[in-house]
Amino acid sequence: MISGILNVNKPAGPSSFAVVRAVRRLPGIVKAGHGGTLDPAADGVLPILVNAATRLADFVHEWPKIYLATVTFGVTSDTGDREGSLTPSGDASLVSRDRIEALLPSFMGQIAQVPPIYSALKQGGEALYRKARRGEAIEQRPRLVMIHAIRLIDYDPATATGHVEVSSGQGMYVRSLASDLGAALGCGAYLSGLTRTALGPLTLADAVPAATLAGAGEEWTRWLLPMDLPLQAWPTVSLDAAAAAAVRRGQAVVAPGVASGRCRVLDPDGHLLAWGEVDADRRLQPRAVFPG
Repeated sequence: MISGILNVNKPAGPSSFAVVRAVRRLPGIVKAGHGGTLDPAADGVLPILVNAATRLADFVHEWPKIYLATVTFGVTSDTGDREGSLTPSGDASLVSRDRIEALLPSFMGQIAQVPPIYSALKQGGEALYRKARRGEAIEQRPRLVMIHAIRLIDYDPATATGHVEVSSGQGMYVRSLASDLGAALGCGAYLSGLTRTALGPLTLADAVPAATLAGAGEEWTRWLLPMDLPLQAWPTVSLDAAAAAAVRRGQAVVAPGVASGRCRVLDPDGHLLAWGEVDADRRLQPRAVFPG
């Protein structure tokens, strides 16, 4: 069973799950899942993990992300983006490029952010957006998120719209960032457009359009990237035949010369066998073993 990662260019409109469902219909694909949701209104890089690679989704989520956000000032949205109800909220004529650029450093580093109520985050075992649609009260809890870099690309005072490039870690909502930026400027704002231009080593320039992939038939594998892409920066443990057989049975083996922590595990032929963790006693504990 062939496994790996697809770098898909999701268009605005369909949900991330709709793109995954289309990929699942391709020949030879038994399982597929995405490595980081894009809202329906957003476009850009959507990693899709195929077959055994679905077991590496957590590590794809750890990759840094780069977005190009279009932010419109003087208007708010109940969803934080253009999909919601828009309400005039302040005097955008007071906004300028200089004022935006002066504020952006305050959003750098680890910051507290309240996720949008219309999001897939769960509270009490249910997605927040389901509660919001029923009109239920939602406790909005701030979370710590990481913003590695943020810069203003341009600002058009005629439309009160700016383009902001932001590099972030896991769990950061660009909708919340746009809303917080508007609140800090005293006029409100919403996310009027969003493109994810990179996720880890995956870039928009190299992504295959979702429609092209869905119509590729047997040729879809031409865009398949190695399954171990999320693990390639990890320490590597290469095993002989006996140790590899033990790992396939889920047994711990000695991993001399490797520091404690996560590692990728290769079989005698150099193929990905598993990922695991080396403990303080230099014992490799397999956490996920992949079919050969």
